[in-house]
Amino acid sequence: MSSGRRLLDQLDVIKSLANRTGIPHVLLGTYDLLAFRNLNGQLSRRSTDVHFGRYRAERANEAAIFVNVVRSFEAQLPAGGSIDLAGDWEYLYEGSIGCVGILKEWLVRALSLALRRGQKGLERVDLEACALSVSQCDKMLTECIEGETRMTENSGSCCRLRARLGLKSPAERSAPPQVVQQAGTSRRRRNRRPGQRLPRRDVVGNVGFVHAP
Repeated sequence: MSSGRRLLDQLDVIKSLANRTGIPHVLLGTYDLLAFRNLNGQLSRRSTDVHFGRYRAERANEAAIFVNVVRSFEAQLPAGGSIDLAGDWEYLYEGSIGCVGILKEWLVRALSLALRRGQKGLERVDLEACALSVSQCDKMLTECIEGETRMTENSGSCCRLRARLGLKSPAERSAPPQVVQQAGTSRRRRNRRPGQRLPRRDVVGNVGFVHAP
């Protein structure tokens, strides 16, 4: 959009539709969507971010999940290929930077090439022929890291927010403030004269009255 105001107007329309219909509206996309969530406070407080991040090879549990995803894709491929995808998962991770969507498109392209060649299954040469270049992977990884950084809130951001709110830092949190009352006074002032009874409902009817036989 040539104007940020025009973009804000369009998102306000989506917000109004969601309010009137009571139906959540989901916007899917890359990290470029992060620029839309804080255009104004009304959109920010009505939005929820759901991050579908890439798998990290340096985290053992996420690397294991990525290998399981590779095995799931391998089970769907036609038999006859000589390549062991799960055993060569690092090569697949390198060419997909840990993103399942990129890996899926890569395998589809390679399998299509293998079938056009008359092969019965997928081979390593097919993967190499359809792999993204190193520069493409490096560019995608750079954008992913930048987006992941924007999704992560550091301690400095929290301290700046607390300072603007007039609060102490998390390390200097104090006890909740207490109301100080002056001695000799009570919470409720008495406006009645001495000897005047409390205003309350009196019991009516013959409650507890027993008739004589």
